[in-house]
Amino acid sequence: MLHGLGANSLEIAGLARHLHQNGFTVHAPHLAGYAFGCATSEWPDWLAEAQKHYWALKAECETVSVVGLSMGATLALMLAAKEQPTCIVLLSACLAYNGWAIPFYSFLLRLAPYFPFLQRYRFAEAEPYGIKNEEMRARVRKALSQDHIAESGADALSYKQISQGLKLSDEIWKHLARIRSPALFVHAADDETAHPKSIEQALPIMASKIKRLHLLGDSYHMVTVDNERDTVHHETCFFLKQQVNAILETPAFDIPPIALPELRRFLRQGAVLV
Repeated sequence: MLHGLGANSLEIAGLARHLHQNGFTVHAPHLAGYAFGCATSEWPDWLAEAQKHYWALKAECETVSVVGLSMGATLALMLAAKEQPTCIVLLSACLAYNGWAIPFYSFLLRLAPYFPFLQRYRFAEAEPYGIKNEEMRARVRKALSQDHIAESGADALSYKQISQGLKLSDEIWKHLARIRSPALFVHAADDETAHPKSIEQALPIMASKIKRLHLLGDSYHMVTVDNERDTVHHETCFFLKQQVNAILETPAFDIPPIALPELRRFLRQGAVLV
């Protein structure tokens, strides 16, 4: 599991617990040069770090799937282009910074190599912190003020982090056609950081025979902690179980015919579908 750029595993802790409780071995590594609290390296170094962890799991596990959030989803796509994991789940993938909350002047960051003063730029996190849920947003606001890190990520990103993220987002488009792993994209229709139109453009390019897009209607960018986090948990888990079972001689998971727990509860209460 790959969290967002400049963040840590707080972003994906709830989903990681859910997957572990459902029988998966879960590994959420701290990638040197990518994660919170370390000097930023270039994006090929992030990929090399992710590959090391992937190879270590391949040596121990019969199947290895990759789940990524935000820039971690973009990194997961690049890893899939190189390694072809069992399947991939891409949550709020940043294939472009084109959401409604991105500053109109952000294009100037691409000019920074020619204007050194721009390299001192830091993008400070601000409302809504990628979160539509007001209670969670208040919790994140408090954590950022105290610890500079929260479930939404760090309180600021440096120019180098942003510039390397931009380069990775640009580069992945050259590699999408190499991806053959089954893929599930989960994205907020109202994502303020990365517009879902980029996912819709990427899907036809990918070579994966199984590729799905699940749009969420009541969340912003940080789908793992927002209003529909339970849906994210269950859709991710169900897809992983399906794809793992599909390649094993003996299925590893019992999958209920009705995936959504809300619908199962509805039926248990004696309701009739018409």
